[in-house]
Amino acid sequence: MANRPAQFIDPAVLAKVDNYSFLARTIIEGFVAGLHRSLYHGFGSEFVQYRNYSEGDDLKYVDWKVFARHDKYQMKVFQEETNTNCYIVLDVSASMEYTGSHGISKLHYAKIIAACIAYLVNRQGDNVGFYAYSDKVHTGVAPGHRSGQVHQICTELSRLKAGGGCDHSVVLNYLGESFNRRGIVVMISDFLDTDTDMLKGLRHFLFAHHDCILFQVLDDDELDFNFKSTMRFVDSETGAEITTSPDIVRREYLERFGRELEELQLFCSRSNIDYHQLRSSQPLAASLAAYLNRREKFR
Repeated sequence: MANRPAQFIDPAVLAKVDNYSFLARTIIEGFVAGLHRSLYHGFGSEFVQYRNYSEGDDLKYVDWKVFARHDKYQMKVFQEETNTNCYIVLDVSASMEYTGSHGISKLHYAKIIAACIAYLVNRQGDNVGFYAYSDKVHTGVAPGHRSGQVHQICTELSRLKAGGGCDHSVVLNYLGESFNRRGIVVMISDFLDTDTDMLKGLRHFLFAHHDCILFQVLDDDELDFNFKSTMRFVDSETGAEITTSPDIVRREYLERFGRELEELQLFCSRSNIDYHQLRSSQPLAASLAAYLNRREKFR
């Protein structure tokens, strides 16, 4: 399998592997290595050298004075001046355990995203930290880029199980007080129970001058509601249940769920928070590309 890293982009394959260190290393080395070099740079940078232009490179790094003199595209290559802190915050509440027909749970998919981001951030020389929560913070790995940092984060990912309710507001306020150095906060959750208090918690990060990226991981069943026969639906966090025909509730469900998604997206847009919705059936490449494009935006 190691000689075919692209296969790990497929959620059907990802569902069968729970070695997060191996997955992150294989995916990043196999997929991200082919992306533009400019995506690897941190916030602060200084000019180091030139390299030849490659198709797809960002034209803002072209040295136009060199082009004017020699009629040749030369790209400026930079080196980081400072390390950036990246705080990965993962929701491990019970709703994240949902597994649809594709065979991969939202939590497993989210863990892989977290591991890949941790590996990438560490590889580019920035500090990465990791925090998991439901109604409280379950684990915390302080930001760093020392040897073994990613391994420690992946070890925590491996032992985490979904369970309990979710209290975004309490946890976000607590973490907002704990993150004492400006950085990027990457939140990964299904965000099924957003409310005013949760949105205030996100603002706590913004007031502290953090940049925020939200990955909302959802299953096809939640987005499309393509159930056919009478079903018993159970709330994984409260235990409440209802048996009904999907045809009866589908329209109302999709309308209400759609409104909730729109409200979250609108809040993020107005608050300058980068929002990206992920389907757990979606190829992993799209998820990583979304993070990398946003990472470049925050330079």
